[in-house]
Amino acid sequence: MSELPLYLGDGDERMFAVYHPADGAGCAVLLCPPFGWDDVCSYRSRRIWAERLAARGHPTLRFDLPGTGDSAGYGEPGGRVDVWVEAVAAAAEWLRSASGRRRTTAAGIGLGGLLALRAAADDALIDDLVLWAVPPDGRRLLRELRAFARLEAESFAALGAPSAPSGEPLAPGGFVLGEEAEAALESLDGEVELPPRSDGRRILVLGRDGVPPDATLIARLERSAAVTTGRGSGYGAMTALPDLARPPIGTFAEIDAWLAAGGGGEAVQGAAPQTVSTLELQVDGASITETPLRLEAGGQQLFAVLGEPQSAVRSEVALVLLNAGAIRRIGPSRMWVDIARRWTARGVTTLRLDVEGIGDATGDGERYTDVSELYVPSFVGQVQLALDALVDRCGIDRFVLLGLCSGAFWGFHAALADARVSSTIMLNPRVLHWHPRLDASRDARKLGQRVHTLRFWQVDARRAKTYVPRLVPFVRWLLWRALRPSDRPVAQSLAQIRRSFDRLRDNGRTATLIFCDG
Repeated sequence: MSELPLYLGDGDERMFAVYHPADGAGCAVLLCPPFGWDDVCSYRSRRIWAERLAARGHPTLRFDLPGTGDSAGYGEPGGRVDVWVEAVAAAAEWLRSASGRRRTTAAGIGLGGLLALRAAADDALIDDLVLWAVPPDGRRLLRELRAFARLEAESFAALGAPSAPSGEPLAPGGFVLGEEAEAALESLDGEVELPPRSDGRRILVLGRDGVPPDATLIARLERSAAVTTGRGSGYGAMTALPDLARPPIGTFAEIDAWLAAGGGGEAVQGAAPQTVSTLELQVDGASITETPLRLEAGGQQLFAVLGEPQSAVRSEVALVLLNAGAIRRIGPSRMWVDIARRWTARGVTTLRLDVEGIGDATGDGERYTDVSELYVPSFVGQVQLALDALVDRCGIDRFVLLGLCSGAFWGFHAALADARVSSTIMLNPRVLHWHPRLDASRDARKLGQRVHTLRFWQVDARRAKTYVPRLVPFVRWLLWRALRPSDRPVAQSLAQIRRSFDRLRDNGRTATLIFCDG
């Protein structure tokens, strides 16, 4: 495993990053992430992209902006744009020193592209740029985020959720932007003057799935660089739900060819940069540390972030936070990071875990297009391996497991299988015992409750084509019910659940279930 997880910067602006060293003659590449939900969905694709670039001779660094992902920053809304621009510049400087390459290309997606463009204008060590789905200014990006937040609010209202109080900060995808961050984004302008490079500057501007690159942005950039444009196909697939997201290999190949044409892989002399492997934080007045770990699991490498209190008094119980579906270890809306740091500050050792194929763990992430792959027994064994690691490293042998959706399923079955688990906390556990027809049965029943209504069938021609595929599983379910009346997944699961809760009770373990959003 050649990837190197590390931390860059200082204090409250320290960033989590992963460096992919490379042999060969390619320039260095800095991957600058998008904001919020797009960051969550595209994380695995960007990891695959970094591996691909390194294999083609491009030393590559990917990172989390301060206040996002696994970087420093706890509890505060959003981030400050000026800090983010400085973070991009610091990451570019570190990459130049670590790689020893003469030329650095910053590849930014969405907000990451705007930040890289501003950093380059401020004379950061960025020679060339790849700008993918980048708006001409922060005002346009903010409009998109507000529209996304409105669509979310409408979908929540349809489920019966109460409306957010007036005056609440903007939180698209659950990622809060405070007033300061909104104002800074509003003023973030793509109208920048890039300083000249003696050997020229190149910029590749990519659109996204049929939406061409912004003409205004291109006209501005052509004043100071040689600009090439591309389609940027596959952006939608890359930013789909994390279990469905797919790397846009075609666009990666397009960028490969553009990078190869620019050269810049010649070595330069420089001092080796400082590498920090542990993050030190002050949370609620207490000192804590976070350390990235890799755990061997049957030929794969799991990934985790270990949080340890620095106080003399420590709890005898550790908290392990499990993936929510295919979302990496930061959890939904980064809530696992805040929860872990809050409890670590109170003396509880914590572990945020990536199981096989998720986040920075090795393995095939594309298997999760089949939802049943999230409910296989092997994940319980991987959770137990993480518990073993905590026993070996910290001497702790009692655990609370926290999971959402499929993570709740793993925590439930780990509590049944492992006496070291004293309690499991399950948020929205959609399944506690898996049956291959359970999802189809449940979806068909929901659809069956609506097909007899007149409103369901009052659709125009444009929407009708989406209803036919939805009726197919319903008809298939009806046939299956008629041919195999004894095969009732819901009844079977309920019987298993009763027996399982009896076992938890008899073994003195507790289970907390929390449901929301209908």
